[in-house]
Amino acid sequence: MDLPADLNPEQRAAVVHRGGPLLVLAGAGSGKTRVIVHRIAHLVEAGAPPWSILAVTFTNKAAGEMRDRVERLLGPAARDVWVSTFHSAGAQILRREAEAVGLTREFTIYDEDDQLSLAKRILREANREADSASARDFLAAVDRAKNGVADHDRTGDLPELAERYRRSLRAANAVDFGDLLALPVELFQKRPDVLARWRRRIDHVLVDEFQDTNLVQFKLLELLAPPGTDLCVVGDDDQSIYRWRGADISHILGFERDYEGAAVVKLERNYRSDGNILAAAQGVIEKNEHRHGKRLWTERGPGEKLHLLWAQDERDEADRIAAGLAELHEGGLPYGEMAVFYRINAQSRVLEEAMRIARIPYVIVRGRSFYERAEIKDAVAYLRLMVNPRSDVDLLRIVNSPPRGLGETTIERLSRHASFANLCLYDALAPQEVLRIEGLNAGARARLGKLRVLLDELCELAHTASAGTAAEAAIVRTGLLGRWEAAQEPEAVERAENLRELVGAAGEMDARFERDRSEGARPEGLPAFLGPSEAVPAADGVPPEPGSDLDETPEGGALLRFLEEIALLGEADGNTPADRVSLMTLHAAKGLEFDAVAIAGMEDGILPHSRALGFGASPEEMAEERRLCYVGFTRARHHLMVSCARARALFGDLRFNAPSRFLADVPAELFDRPLPEREESPWKRERAASGVHVDYSYDQSYRAPRSFGGGRRYPPRGRRTMELEVAPTVAPVGATGMTVRHAVFGVGRVVAADGDGPDAKLTVRFPSVGDKRIVARFVTPV
Repeated sequence: MDLPADLNPEQRAAVVHRGGPLLVLAGAGSGKTRVIVHRIAHLVEAGAPPWSILAVTFTNKAAGEMRDRVERLLGPAARDVWVSTFHSAGAQILRREAEAVGLTREFTIYDEDDQLSLAKRILREANREADSASARDFLAAVDRAKNGVADHDRTGDLPELAERYRRSLRAANAVDFGDLLALPVELFQKRPDVLARWRRRIDHVLVDEFQDTNLVQFKLLELLAPPGTDLCVVGDDDQSIYRWRGADISHILGFERDYEGAAVVKLERNYRSDGNILAAAQGVIEKNEHRHGKRLWTERGPGEKLHLLWAQDERDEADRIAAGLAELHEGGLPYGEMAVFYRINAQSRVLEEAMRIARIPYVIVRGRSFYERAEIKDAVAYLRLMVNPRSDVDLLRIVNSPPRGLGETTIERLSRHASFANLCLYDALAPQEVLRIEGLNAGARARLGKLRVLLDELCELAHTASAGTAAEAAIVRTGLLGRWEAAQEPEAVERAENLRELVGAAGEMDARFERDRSEGARPEGLPAFLGPSEAVPAADGVPPEPGSDLDETPEGGALLRFLEEIALLGEADGNTPADRVSLMTLHAAKGLEFDAVAIAGMEDGILPHSRALGFGASPEEMAEERRLCYVGFTRARHHLMVSCARARALFGDLRFNAPSRFLADVPAELFDRPLPEREESPWKRERAASGVHVDYSYDQSYRAPRSFGGGRRYPPRGRRTMELEVAPTVAPVGATGMTVRHAVFGVGRVVAADGDGPDAKLTVRFPSVGDKRIVARFVTPV
């Protein structure tokens, strides 16, 4: 296959490189996925067996896109290339090597809610605080340990509790997300023979988004593709924004040290954004000291200038962003090509309100909303029990869903008996065991017995049923569907429809599974040498021995694959409805692109976040905030609006933040209006003594450029001018009962006062928001 003529020289060099490790530094919008898929195709055309190639990335959506593009290049041969996420690859390794790590191949993957439930139980049994916050802290510490991050445990009993958590998972034949990577690494380190078997099958490893790898992911790569082998990593250190979840930028910065002699190719030509947007992004990112030197460029023209919005407050900001988007839509741009980014989730509330008022269709971008619905989680819990009845978390979820008359006391006695007898809950439901549970009356014993009979019937069905048949049984035989069909409320009707949709999704998995079997290929994401066909040779040319563990198909078939697919869905894998403005955090924006982007809250304390500005903040925290801003800028193709507010109510506090220091890093000529000097700007924190007037009025005659809401005035909703007059009469003596005006909350009545002068602390009761604690200088008498 000839290489496409439109590959640029750097892309071509990355595609054809042979003979050792390769680092591809791929700037934003530089065509990195194109390079990866063409490199895979080139390897196959050059003689590499498709099943000897492993390509890993971070999201199911990215893996699916990569798989589709490889198939368009290679045709049917592409089905034998192993394209996967890191966690899915780990899951497949564990399915094949389950017995070696104390599991069966039908193990369950616990999601966040499952882990939280188990963690609470562990903490309760240890007489520790067992609320959600404590459980999350415990799980975070356990996960950091699995990922090789040192953690200081103030109580000193974290190792013991973590070991209880690990034993509970194994007893339930379950793993958490951290195990999907940590267990294969542990196995490969302890069993060189197992590692050698996998290395023989994998000759070429390609890694997308390498800058996002954490320690355990890097170790897995090192084990499968040690220095000297054909490891190609593609990434951009300027887009490393997941430090908070363990991503280690040193992996991409130090790749040439860890893989001595590695070739380096830089992809700097950008195919996405106009020149002014790239220049603005470069101005922000080049202030970071520790980075690979590269500068994005484009053959496009400069395009529009960045649209700078100074808003009076967060509501004015949201109104004017909405107006700008509406103007773009009137000019012919679909809403689906627009996005609004923000640093903090709490910022979305007023943005949503503005979108609703302006009648602009929007969506808050999330990933797993369908599978997070309670009725769906109930049905999935039954499905998981059908293949793994040892999962206590799932049994506790459905023990009384639908209601079957089992009270909390009965469930607690069942759990206590199982714990004392060292049994899983399913085994504790056996007839002979139920008789041994102390304190149960005949009715409770009978109801527990019926539950065991139901679970036995479902487990028996799972051995032979398709995923769709199993899902239908899980909602019909259990009574889940009937429960909601019997009710007539709109919410109940919707829940019943959701359950039927789950059956439909399981049926789609059956169709994909049967298609793959009929074509002699492995299910999606499963490498060919782990698939059902004995005819596929291994990378060394020797066919697997019949009956070997590399030749078997995991028990459970389509149902097991369906459950694994659900468990591995991530936040970035959801589908965005068509023709709606996307609202999302900057972290969620990674990997996306839009014609028009607005970034709200470009203020110190918001972006960059206050954590990066506080006492003791590390330089790396500010560097990551700068990278986050860079990611936001480079999502835009043609239109980029950045906005900041003179005052912002957030988390119940009124803030007067300076404009983001990142705006000062952008060359002034790239903006459509002047940026005020930070020291002389309207945001300057003047805390005047009595009698001083600070006027924070904004220019209401300002019109944005025609391309981003231009030509339209932005009338404020209500009074917007902040008149922060501080009079010496606003003092605690006699202040109670006084009527005052606040710039954001409006008119209210002072109900309590503490202190003297302009620094007095007033409790003011506002009709719109209730009681607020405010410093006297920020209100004026009415």
